[in-house]
Amino acid sequence: MQNTHPISLSRLTFGWPDGTPVFTDVSAVFAAGRTGLVGPNGTGKTALLRLITGELAPGSGTLMTSSNVNYLPQKLTLRTEQTVTGLLGMAEKRRALADVLAGRESNMAENLELIGDDWDLEERAVALLSGYGLPADGPDFLDRTVGTLSGGEAMITALAGLELTARPITLLDEPTNNLDRTARERLYQAVERWRGTLVIATHDRALLERVDAIAELRPVRSRAWSGERVELIRHGGNWSVYEAELAAERETAERAVRDAGARLATEKRQRIEAETKIARRAKAGRKAADSMPKILANELRKKAEQSAGKVRGTMGSRESDAAAALADARDAVRAETRIRIDLPDTAVPPGRTVLDAPARVVDLGELHDGRAPLAPDARLTLRGPERVALTGPNGVGKTTLLNALVPLAAVPVGYLRQRIGFGSARTGEVWEGLDDSLSVLENVRAAAPSADPAEVREQLARFHFRGDLAHQPVRELSGGERFRVALARILLAQPAPQLLLLDEPTNNLDLVSTEQLVSALADYKGAMVVSSHDDAFLAALAPERHWELRRPAAGGEATAQR
Repeated sequence: MQNTHPISLSRLTFGWPDGTPVFTDVSAVFAAGRTGLVGPNGTGKTALLRLITGELAPGSGTLMTSSNVNYLPQKLTLRTEQTVTGLLGMAEKRRALADVLAGRESNMAENLELIGDDWDLEERAVALLSGYGLPADGPDFLDRTVGTLSGGEAMITALAGLELTARPITLLDEPTNNLDRTARERLYQAVERWRGTLVIATHDRALLERVDAIAELRPVRSRAWSGERVELIRHGGNWSVYEAELAAERETAERAVRDAGARLATEKRQRIEAETKIARRAKAGRKAADSMPKILANELRKKAEQSAGKVRGTMGSRESDAAAALADARDAVRAETRIRIDLPDTAVPPGRTVLDAPARVVDLGELHDGRAPLAPDARLTLRGPERVALTGPNGVGKTTLLNALVPLAAVPVGYLRQRIGFGSARTGEVWEGLDDSLSVLENVRAAAPSADPAEVREQLARFHFRGDLAHQPVRELSGGERFRVALARILLAQPAPQLLLLDEPTNNLDLVSTEQLVSALADYKGAMVVSSHDDAFLAALAPERHWELRRPAAGGEATAQR
């Protein structure tokens, strides 16, 4: 039967070579247009994209695509000596074009066939790159090496190459990670004009507002199977529509929990009433049996016991069914993602000096506080619980500035640095300060050695580490769980941090973990400096001030880059 969808999955099963399952019996279709692929880290978004490309093979089931597939991986492996032409995927055609235009007779037929109708290939490539905002002022740009481009320019160039080849199906894996604001805007514009089928695995809400549908990889639990599995669920509309659907779904699920709880309470009450009636009848029966012949009394007692047994069986079965229905209803309600914690010791009184440092603490580009550039002899000051957004293009020195501020603060500092890698311990994620061999509780107590263990456990419960989870080794945790440990270690440290420095905290962070970070920081009462390209995240933090680093132009003059 002919495949009527660009991408279709039927009863797909896949697991890693070490036996770790990823998908079990997944069926879904991807329609034409732009689809955002979402889900918590570790649910298999990258694995699914690699299955669609054919780079990975399913253990069972079928996966069909209607055409060849273009793929931009999350970890874009680039050789610095590679040219822009190679990154665009047009090296062979450009070589053939040069040979034909130079009149070289060797391989003429093959070169003409390779060129096809693409005689204006160079002009189209330069125009496309210029449209992305890259400095492509002529064919010479196509000869530049990747080593002369920034990371954002290389990613945008690779994306332009996918648009240039224009295959009917294109897959993008976290394309906005590590892109600055300017590069993100270029990507958004490209997605809005994209033709064909586009599937984007991303945690970027602004990008997800530009898609036609959301495909959600959702971990689910059920009494029908042991453990957890992943379902792929398609939602029509962009991120705002998806969030509205989830809110309605949660409301319906919570109503089902209330109804199931009420039913269970009713069944329990009726069982107790039935037991009371059985006990009264038994007492009356024993009293009546005293005046009856023994044979007749035994027969009546036997019938009464059988009748009571039937009633108990019926009532017990109904109560058991009600309890199972309540358990299923609770399974259908999504776990609470917010983190609500009490951090009174992080409070900074208004007016108290938190930071007073030279604006030129390190040799960087021009630093602006709000709209005004800071003079070389100016000072960076923070007083009270101020929140500051630190922005600027990639490579301008934001991390360098944060590092320099740590020893200059007048209060205890908590520093959430950019993490290395992503995923889980198995895939190489590293959080500074975490010891994989220690438990969650031990890692957090190492930063607060004099804290009462019971109080630490109580706080960890608010980070969703309840019961035995607090004693689980960090090496066994997922990426999102490891992030929560790192966050708890910083926020629960002693002395309590009264200045938080956050360096691109949402890079590679899934949407659930980002929501948890925002909710935890809502209870933080100290000062904060946050470096981020994620406008939605910054808006949620509601910073009162804005520091912007701008690159110095050639000759030392500073230019604004927004």
